[in-house]
Amino acid sequence: MNNRVDLVEKITPWRESWKVHVKVVKLWYHKNPALDPSQNLLHMVLMDEKLHKIQATIRDQLILKFSVSLNEGDVYLMTHFTVVPNTALNRVTKHRFRLLFQYNTSVVSVVSPRIPHSGLCFASIDEIDQMTKEHNFLIDFVGIITGVRKERDVASYGKLVKAVVVEVFADGKRVQCNVFGNACDLLEYDKLQKYPRSPLVVLESFKIKVIKGGVILQNVINVSRLFINSDIPESVEFLSRLVVIKILKT
Repeated sequence: MNNRVDLVEKITPWRESWKVHVKVVKLWYHKNPALDPSQNLLHMVLMDEKLHKIQATIRDQLILKFSVSLNEGDVYLMTHFTVVPNTALNRVTKHRFRLLFQYNTSVVSVVSPRIPHSGLCFASIDEIDQMTKEHNFLIDFVGIITGVRKERDVASYGKLVKAVVVEVFADGKRVQCNVFGNACDLLEYDKLQKYPRSPLVVLESFKIKVIKGGVILQNVINVSRLFINSDIPESVEFLSRLVVIKILKT
């Protein structure tokens, strides 16, 4: 029996068979109303123990076959899939390729302590500020909420969706973040008031928008996620840095 597994960073279309040992660090369902509104897709971000990531997609007719055995945060051995170029409008990984599940794709759950990382990779506010043009790679960001302003609902594919503008502080600077859709529920005034201090926010898979005079962050509905006062190690590390800075300034 061949127990060798391949590194995610090595995956290309020029080999027929790949076997990966990966953690599902993000999983979401998506419909594209601009194309076929009846077509469901199940997307995942897979990460190996080297922290390299690749996107995988399951098409509508195969979702029932695989969805029952896939859970975010679990680790799997996966084999037999098609490798295609990663040409999505909003890319959640920097990998040049992504995986398409086929009927014969094998997914075996394994118990493994070797991939404890959350999969988040935070961009710094300096990196965001230096952007001079928009690109299709989505980023993660962490900071402190210093302002929230509710906006008028906006139209999206024939429906009205909620809109909130958030000001987020990190490393001595502030950045504006536009949030649309159900994620706005987490930013309601009454919910934020229950926290004894300004809450920490984790923005997962947000788009950088270049506007006149600077840049802003914006969520992509069904893809981006927002977490308030998350206890993941990266959030704790960010708060620890703030405490150290305050101590050094006193």
